[in-house]
Order: sequence, then structure tokens, then C-alpha cells
Amino acid sequence: MTKRSARPQAGKPVAQAAPLELGIELIAARPNLYIGIVGTLVLQEGTSFRLAPFAREFIREIRNRFHLIFLSKLSTAAAKEVSELLEAEFEIGSYRKGLGKVSGIDFSRPFLWIDQAPSSRDLMRLAEERCSSHLITVNGRDGVTRGTLTKVEFCLDDLMIQR
Repeated sequence: MTKRSARPQAGKPVAQAAPLELGIELIAARPNLYIGIVGTLVLQEGTSFRLAPFAREFIREIRNRFHLIFLSKLSTAAAKEVSELLEAEFEIGSYRKGLGKVSGIDFSRPFLWIDQAPSSRDLMRLAEERCSSHLITVNGRDGVTRGTLTKVEFCLDDLMIQR
């Protein structure tokens, strides 16, 4: 493979990467962060919901380091509302209910998954894929906390080393 000179030649424009292409490359370079909504970012109190106390700060800290994907039973409209409250872009992931949330995870890419109540089926599939360490569980009464952020940062370092 030959290396091209970065110096422009007289009368010839220098080729530059299109911004859209660069954006796609940056997204592809970030690991996926799959995250549940209820019990993780939003806490349920009877029939009402509220953001977890640390949710906004948590998302502010991680949103530029991950491709964010919701894995939730909530409707798309409700998930979009949570996304707006958190002021972050989330992809709305899909999964097959009979197979569990883990069926919505792309195992071919580096990822972490944050959830408050993964099913036994989800846990077995993660073990089969040798990805149990990619799951971070949270207490559904508190949602994400500073401790969750510390775990995510620690795991992110490991994900980058594995690449």
C-alpha cells in the first residue's frame, strides 16, 4: 500500500472527507450502550414516573462516548419523551419479548448493557455469548447512580482494550 502525499498539487483541490462520512465513522467507533428505562433512568412510583436523581448527569457524562440505545417495554412515544427529558439522542432498540431484551443486542459490536431486572433468559444468553461482564445492573429504587457511572467508565476502558 502506498502512502499519498498530503501536500496539494498546483491546480488540484485537496480531497477532504465529507462530514457525513466522518460522522458515521465516529458513531461506528463508539461502543453501544443498551439501557433500560424504567428502574434505570426513570423511577416508577405507583402509577407515576419521575427521572432518577442522577439520570441527567449520568447521560451528560456518557452520551459522547457511546451509541445510546433504549431496550425497554415502554412505547416508542414514551421512550422519545424520556430521550427529550434527558436531552440526548437515543436509538429505540427492538427485541423479541419471548427471547428477552438480550435478543436486541448486537453481539458483533462492543457493548455494555444497563438494566435493573434482566430475566434469567437474558442472563443465560449473556453467559452463552461470554458477555456476562458487559451487564451492569442497578437498583430499581435508585436507578443509575455515581457508582453506575464509575462501573461504566471502568468497563469502557476494558472494551477499548479488547478492540
